[in-house]
Amino acid sequence: MAISPPSPEDLLAEISDLRNRLFEAEDTLRAIREGEVDALVVFGAAGEQIYTLKSADYSYRILIEAINEGAGILALDGDILYANQKLSEILGAPQERLVGTRISDYVEDADRELLMALLSHGRQGGSKGEVSLRNRYGLIVPAYLSFRSFNLEEATGAVCLVVTDLTQQKRQEAILVEEKLSRAIFEQTGAVILVVDPDGCILRASHEAHQICRSNLLLRHFDEVLRLAIIDTAGGDRPPAACKQFSISSILQGKIFHGLEVSFSPSEDREPLEMLMNAGPLLDRQGEVMGAVVTLTDITEHKRVEEALKAAHNELEQRVKDRTAELRLMVAQLKEEVRDRLEAEESLKRSEGRLRHLSSRLLDAQERERKRLAAELHDELGHALLTIKLQLRALERGLTREQKKLAEDIETLEPFIDGVLDNVRRLYFDLSPGNLEDLGLTGSLRQMLDEFAKQHKDIGWQIRLDNLDLEFSSSTQTVIYRIVQEILTNIGKHAKPSRVSVRVERNPTAALFTVEDNGCGFDTSQIRSLDDPHRGLGLAAMEERVRMQRGTLEISSLKNQGTRISFTLPLGSGRE
Repeated sequence: MAISPPSPEDLLAEISDLRNRLFEAEDTLRAIREGEVDALVVFGAAGEQIYTLKSADYSYRILIEAINEGAGILALDGDILYANQKLSEILGAPQERLVGTRISDYVEDADRELLMALLSHGRQGGSKGEVSLRNRYGLIVPAYLSFRSFNLEEATGAVCLVVTDLTQQKRQEAILVEEKLSRAIFEQTGAVILVVDPDGCILRASHEAHQICRSNLLLRHFDEVLRLAIIDTAGGDRPPAACKQFSISSILQGKIFHGLEVSFSPSEDREPLEMLMNAGPLLDRQGEVMGAVVTLTDITEHKRVEEALKAAHNELEQRVKDRTAELRLMVAQLKEEVRDRLEAEESLKRSEGRLRHLSSRLLDAQERERKRLAAELHDELGHALLTIKLQLRALERGLTREQKKLAEDIETLEPFIDGVLDNVRRLYFDLSPGNLEDLGLTGSLRQMLDEFAKQHKDIGWQIRLDNLDLEFSSSTQTVIYRIVQEILTNIGKHAKPSRVSVRVERNPTAALFTVEDNGCGFDTSQIRSLDDPHRGLGLAAMEERVRMQRGTLEISSLKNQGTRISFTLPLGSGRE
């Protein structure tokens, strides 16, 4: 049997009834808020239940509304019967909407079982506990809930609820946790470590920070006691006054610095210190900045050592240039003497013998000096750096999990030490081709070509190397290595090619070495002129080395059309 739809008159009557009930509900809520109602009648499965608020006078309600804690009354099943304004603010909903809802609707899923347990114990007397609330805006509010049994007239099991917002307290606890970690690090590190609050005031400072500044830094503003200037490492040498001043506000705004070089002036009567800074903001669970952590490592002595190494390298280069210049001068003097004695063939032969002997002695002395300096670099500086690296690794293995920051600082030092070790190894192999004894001539040439290719990845290579390890003495192999090294160095400095070809070929009587590139080229007439200022010392040394081995050297080049350098040595030349 079909049900007939309601008539318009029935619908109008139903709408009128609903409107009257809405007006009554709003009037009831207003009366509750203004203290005009002392009791509630709730219709449920058990029938009518009357809830009477004891001592519900107006002054008491004013007190409840004025307190800075959330307060409310819950029914047996957790329904909210009353909520003050503070509880309304914590849960993010108007008071009239809270009444009739359940407190469990505002608790995170993971804490609902805890809430029900607290509510159950609260009905039996009292209970307290910490849970996470989620308000109507979806924000998580850490809160401390206190339940106490609250008897209403003609009803049992009602509970009084007091809610304390722990948001600010949690932030402070997070800062304290970070400070505890920092304190543990402060007691064991020699670096300058500082923790600042959101206003830039220093909350914690390591012992090293107090020592460097020679004053108590706590509760003082970072920028006032630590006047730091950012060093422009990309712009060359600049006076300290021209450096940009550093401010802690940039860190508090979310900026992070890794390996920033800064200059610190402790006081007017002390020299400025160069320091390496790592800094970043300290965030809470919601990602808000609640402070910053700054670490400063004194690299003043390291910079001095670096400058000393640079000065030693420059001095070495100057000594090589001076000795090469002396060689050129002596060669010129000997050639002039030879020309003056052309009439006497015997005298010419003696002069040529002297020239070759002197050139050989000079080149041998130069090679021995290079090997001595290379050995000092490898045995002293290289071993010292390796010892430091091993000690840092041992220190890192002994750290605890709480020393994570110190471990990270040690990890940042290891790549730097590896880089210095690589530079020492590069200088060692540049000064002395020690790998000739281990790899042989062919292997050493290939290793040098591979290393050069890594440094110049924009160059295409064509390489062919015949095995010549058994054809030349160790001294001749050193000569060949130096000649190829000088050619590659000139290509890297001047040629700017996109393609380089290296060929080492042998025939029954001789070995031919050819290096060809498609770079910018040069005027060979100027290079061959002894009076031309553009003549390179490297090419002169190559010519002399080849001549001493009874070989020939050919150089052909044109502007913007590349360069071809080849030299030929008889097999077995210089064989011991």
